[in-house]
Amino acid sequence: MAEAQQLSVAHCVLLAVHYATESNVIALRTLTASRQDAFDPELTLRIILTYLPESAEPSSYTTYIHEFAARINLDERENDVSLDVSPVKELSDTQARKKLHKLHLLPLVHRSCPPDSLHDPLTLFLIHRAHRIDQETGLLDFVPQLVVPFLSQSEYLRTWFISTALPLLRLGYEYYPQTSIPSLEAFDRLNETKAVETLLSNHEQSQHDIRTETDTIGRDIRGLIGPWMYGHNERKRRKLNKARRQSVVDGGHERSQGDSLDGASTSHELGTNEDWDCLFTWLIRTASKNFPLVISAIRNWDGPGDVDLGGYENGHEYLSEELQGTLELRYAQSALASVYAVDADAQDTIEGAHSLLVRLANLLDFETPPDLTTNIDLFPKFNSSNLPEISTAILQPETLLQPDNPLTRPELQTFQILQMLVYSAYLLAGLHHTASIKSVAKLRFNSDSEEQFSLLQKMLHALASGPRKSDEQWASIRDRLIWLWAWGMDMNETTSHGFGVFGKIERSLFESEILKALLEGNHYTLAVRMYLQSPEQHHHLSMDNIEKVVLASAMQHYDNASNGNRTRGGMKKASDIISTFSPYFPTSVAFRRSKALLSATHALSFYSLTLQHGVPFQPVNIRVSTDPLSLLERVLDQNPRSYTHLDDLISIGQNLVISSPSSIGDEASDLSAELLPADLEQRKSAAEHRIIGMAIEAALAEDDFETAYSYVVNRLPPPSAPPYLASASSPSSRRPSVLALSSHRRQQAKDEDDVSWRAAFLAGRHESSSPSESHVSTGSSAPPGLRRLEQRLELLSQALLLAPSSHLPEVLDVWQQCEAKMMTVLAHEIEVDQRFDDQADRKLPGAFMNETVAIQPRREVGRGAVEEAPMGLFDVARGAAAAFSRSAFPLRGASIGGVTGSGDGSRGKTGTGDGLENSRMSSDFGSEAESVGGSEEGGRVRKRDMVANAVTGGLASGLGWVLGATPVQNQGRE
Repeated sequence: MAEAQQLSVAHCVLLAVHYATESNVIALRTLTASRQDAFDPELTLRIILTYLPESAEPSSYTTYIHEFAARINLDERENDVSLDVSPVKELSDTQARKKLHKLHLLPLVHRSCPPDSLHDPLTLFLIHRAHRIDQETGLLDFVPQLVVPFLSQSEYLRTWFISTALPLLRLGYEYYPQTSIPSLEAFDRLNETKAVETLLSNHEQSQHDIRTETDTIGRDIRGLIGPWMYGHNERKRRKLNKARRQSVVDGGHERSQGDSLDGASTSHELGTNEDWDCLFTWLIRTASKNFPLVISAIRNWDGPGDVDLGGYENGHEYLSEELQGTLELRYAQSALASVYAVDADAQDTIEGAHSLLVRLANLLDFETPPDLTTNIDLFPKFNSSNLPEISTAILQPETLLQPDNPLTRPELQTFQILQMLVYSAYLLAGLHHTASIKSVAKLRFNSDSEEQFSLLQKMLHALASGPRKSDEQWASIRDRLIWLWAWGMDMNETTSHGFGVFGKIERSLFESEILKALLEGNHYTLAVRMYLQSPEQHHHLSMDNIEKVVLASAMQHYDNASNGNRTRGGMKKASDIISTFSPYFPTSVAFRRSKALLSATHALSFYSLTLQHGVPFQPVNIRVSTDPLSLLERVLDQNPRSYTHLDDLISIGQNLVISSPSSIGDEASDLSAELLPADLEQRKSAAEHRIIGMAIEAALAEDDFETAYSYVVNRLPPPSAPPYLASASSPSSRRPSVLALSSHRRQQAKDEDDVSWRAAFLAGRHESSSPSESHVSTGSSAPPGLRRLEQRLELLSQALLLAPSSHLPEVLDVWQQCEAKMMTVLAHEIEVDQRFDDQADRKLPGAFMNETVAIQPRREVGRGAVEEAPMGLFDVARGAAAAFSRSAFPLRGASIGGVTGSGDGSRGKTGTGDGLENSRMSSDFGSEAESVGGSEEGGRVRKRDMVANAVTGGLASGLGWVLGATPVQNQGRE
């Protein structure tokens, strides 16, 4: 010890450095105690900090440091150990001073501490020594041995250890020893966000199961984040100091910044909120990736007051009661916000959100929500009609933690809204539409009625087209949908919109879609019970609305049917719907029309029918066609001899006309609109005419003239006498007015049955390839060719009577051709008969050659023998009118006949002109009757002759005059 007393200060310092380098703490302790004049506390601490190896056990020098700093027992222990001064004994004072100046002692203040730190040297030494140990050796577990004995001496040291060293110690040595951790200096430089991410980094890539009871995330928040939050005030002070220094550099007002520094304690709450907000933001950000982890954290952590400081706080409360209450509300808001940040729509997510609701109810002292699997009647009800206006920006992650966010503000209404959204997501998932809470919120607050309605239709279609469900299941589905529409509120009769996720859809439209789904799923009895046998206030659908929905559903099945048979597929469904609901609408016109359409379609299914390009017929072709009757043309064309089923075809056509297929189920059409009976009969009659015309064309196409002739004669109404014929028969109207005739034709073109004359014309111009068959079948005594020509002339006569004026030349041309053929056949028959008679007369015994003049032949072949000029058209017209009068009005004809006979006799005596004309007409009719009728009485006029002469007369009095034909008597005058 005496030797030490003889050393200079420089020698003492060099000797102390030597002892420190060799970790000879005892000798160092003795030296510093014996030469207190050479060693002040700061110098000694700097020597130890610089030269004592960091690998030395802290327990070997912490006692010495404590005693040295406190100046305890140094004098009593100065003689305990003899000192070896040989390392510096040989050095001169000059050499010692030179070496002393070359020493590089570290400062006590570590660079992580504020440069102007006013803390005691021991605190600064311990912090710097801890950094050196961690930096040089990585033995972070030496830090507690070094620092903990001195925590009671400095609150700054306590704060530093708890907030910086303790989280890293737990992270790298206790919780996750297999992972690497940052150094003290690197961790201390991290900002708040990075620090939270670093401490909780072990959870970001892990998949957590909320059903497990592990509490790792709760433990980490409590044991890592909690201690780190203990240093919030010091971090805030450092920020303010940095801002002050920057202000000084920039020429700012130091006083202002000094005031800010002095007021750092008043900003304690602000700094705390910022630090904790980093954790709350981490929860929201993590929820979008790992929602079960966040649920576990909230379920196992009670909030900012629930921290584990390891007992190092020594009873110090770092949060005031007021601040803790504020932070707990922020914690609750972050829990609410985390639910809206989730994009997952799995069932586990919904169940986790419900468990979070239960946790929030406990934290905020709200009523605990019922279990998700409880009966729908026990589901919560929304008790407020004042829902906030929510924009899409409210659901953005960066806005969820805003204090005024209407969805995450920690209060009862926002809790109820989230509760309703969670139950809505659960019900939607049960209805086969999975959606996240966030998506459900957007559906409720940001979608319009069309978007909600589209989703409702999609869900109901999936339910109806999926596995078959019972009536009880569908009743439950409707109850859940009603809850989703109203959120459990009792709706009165005047309420048209609800509060739920489908609340923007009108109630009547909402119920209509449910009714459609029931019909689509073949639950007709349930639909009747719900919507027809229950009061209207239970479903808010009027009878008209129900009728429209039912008909639209039936027509949808009808349109989707691939076959017209009402016992199969879509036709069966449509038929079942109509038959089930029609008793509840006994006076419905639309139901009657639907029945007619189904009957017509079913009847059509028994015929082969292919449309253009080989497409098979489907019922929808009737509804989309502007002229459904045209389908019957294809039926007749593609089904041989189908024209023989005329009554069936007429029934189909009339049902099509009655049904008006294109307007059934059309919401724009008036269901109560009904045609007057007269109009309906007129349409049916027109359809019948048209179908008969189609059948006649089909029969002719298959060379079945007899059937076509029968349809024209028996099924089409007989032609009535045109009005101009009556005027032609009157002597006072021999030359009718051209204007009057044209006016009549225009009027006739509107009212005439176009089908009748065309059918008669087509049949009349048809030339059969096998007339013998018709002759045999009819049993007529006339030759087959003559019989067929008579039928054709009769049909052409009817066509002439009914055809519009524009088509008369065409009909008349065919008439003339047919008449010429008939004259040829008659002439041939007469010639054959004459030869036969002559040959028979020659073979008779005693026969003599008869030189008498031949009897006047029939009109057709003997008219040329008359030695007077041919009769004019006016003469023919006058005779035709008289013949038509006798045939059409027998009584009138008889009375007029007597007068005419006497008149003719008198005219025969007094004037040869008229008498000759009448005698010619009588002779012509008589000869024609003989040629065709044989032994019939001379006074009988055949229908064919009557019609032929009537038409000829009409033409003569009409078109003949217009064409400038000259009567025979005028020819004589000329």
